[in-house]
Amino acid sequence: MAKSVGFPQQFFIGGYDVSGDVGALERVSSPVPMLDVTAINKSAVERLQGLADGQIVFNSWFNDAASQEHAALKGLVTTDRIVLWALGGSIGSTAAGLVAKQMDYAFNRGPDGALALSVETLGASGVALEWMEMLTAGKITHASATNGASQDNAASSASGIAAILEVVSLATGTATFVVQESSDDGVGDPFAAKATFTAVAAASAPTAERITATGTVERYLRVATTGTFTTAVFAIAIRRGTAQDRIAY
Repeated sequence: MAKSVGFPQQFFIGGYDVSGDVGALERVSSPVPMLDVTAINKSAVERLQGLADGQIVFNSWFNDAASQEHAALKGLVTTDRIVLWALGGSIGSTAAGLVAKQMDYAFNRGPDGALALSVETLGASGVALEWMEMLTAGKITHASATNGASQDNAASSASGIAAILEVVSLATGTATFVVQESSDDGVGDPFAAKATFTAVAAASAPTAERITATGTVERYLRVATTGTFTTAVFAIAIRRGTAQDRIAY
């Protein structure tokens, strides 16, 4: 990877692709407060990290067309919203994922007539914002059950995995989305399931889910879809755990 500009990008919330309506990402952060634990026998401050958090704040233009931002955001649902920001359109592109609560849906009508809004989402599941990598080339389409292209991590990892799925639409049937692994890209070691999302029926889309799996994660990962369905439009991002994580996957 190298230095890059801020386009092209995609943005999902709860399975809705609102990329065409979001005008700016105002803040994407994983703040950690510093706790002052200085003892009386010290001549300088001692600090420990407190609870990790996550925050994604974005600005959008009003759009009440089917499956666009108003449909995605107007409900101010009390359940968790799974937010995924893909910073690029390739497998391996950086992404940010957060299981959050939607805090507001605030409008502003400017003197020039622009109708814009701001939305704040805050971490809500006991998991801080996760910096991930796309395992799909942004939002992709599987016409039927398909094995996707693989991502090479150069080596296996030992601390589990987290994955986020955003299902934008599913024409018919039921699809299951699987993160598969192999030590040699399937040459002698066939790809096998590492993390499997809950099966999605057509009537359930748009929808989103975050899952985790423990233990060793092989060098190569790919997305596979199974089941009997037509035209699944979706995106998946993953994060390999590290030994430095606060809580292991």
